[in-house]
Amino acid sequence: MIYPSASSITSSITGECAERLPRHPEPAWQLSWRQSPLLTREEALAAMELTELLRWEPGHHGAAWERACALGAALGIDLEDARIVLRARRRERGES
Repeated sequence: MIYPSASSITSSITGECAERLPRHPEPAWQLSWRQSPLLTREEALAAMELTELLRWEPGHHGAAWERACALGAALGIDLEDARIVLRARRRERGES
């Protein structure tokens, strides 16, 4: 589940987040796992949804993977690169 606020967007299933840069005009949201480009709030929400979907590594099939592909395409995020980065960050935190 995603928890948005005025300054951050967090998740109940991943340690990643998006934070709004203070006193910065839109786009002003930065992902914890991808420093650039900055995102709009709507893009940050979509990116956090994508982050959750990639947490489960759904593979290349099913509705979850199709949704991940659509989000990745809309955000210009390569899913394989994102999976590698997110997997490494989970290992750094001692998560499986």
